Amino acid sequence: MRNRLNDILSAHFTDPDWIINQKTGFMVDPSLTFTYKRTGQQRTNDFLKREINKAEKRLRKTGTPITSGKIIAEQTLGFWTDLFEVHHYRLLKGKPIQIFQTLPAGHGRKEVSDELDKIRRFRNRINHNEPVCFVGNNIDFTETREAHASIIKILTWIEPKLLKLISDLDKVQKVIANAQKI
Repeated sequence: MRNRLNDILSAHFTDPDWIINQKTGFMVDPSLTFTYKRTGQQRTNDFLKREINKAEKRLRKTGTPITSGKIIAEQTLGFWTDLFEVHHYRLLKGKPIQIFQTLPAGHGRKEVSDELDKIRRFRNRINHNEPVCFVGNNIDFTETREAHASIIKILTWIEPKLLKLISDLDKVQKVIANAQKI
C-alpha cells in the first residue's frame, strides 16, 4: 500500500521527493486550519507534516542521510491511512484511491478508510500489548476475525494476486480454530 501510494503521489505531484517537498504544499493548505467547536480556538491539522518532521529528526539522530525513500520507510501506518481521511483526500484530488485496482462498485474513500481504520486500530492494540482475543474474561475472536477480513479486503482491492502470494503465511483462521479447542 505504501509503495503504491508513493508511486501515485509521485506521479500526481510530478515529484519523486513529494513527501519532503509537500511539507510546504498540500500539508500546510489553509483548509487544514479550522476553529475547534468546543473551545473556539483555531487548530491546524498538521499531522502529516509533523510525522515527516519526526522521521527527519530520527534520521538526523542516527546520522542517516535524509532521502525521500528513508522518510517513506519511516512513516507509520497511521500516516498512510490518514491520506484517506476527507481533508487530505480532497487536497490530493482523490488520487489515493487509485491504488485499488479492483475496488467494488459503490465503494469509495469512506469504505476504504473504514477498513484501513479497523486494521490500524487492531495493529495498535497488538503493538501496545493489549488483548486481541478476549472480551473481559471470555475468549472472543470477533475483532481478530474482523481485522483479518479487512486485511484480506484491502489486499484484494489492491491486487487480487496478493492473496495467492500470502496464502502460505496466512494462518489466522487455523490458529483461531486451534485456540478455540483449548
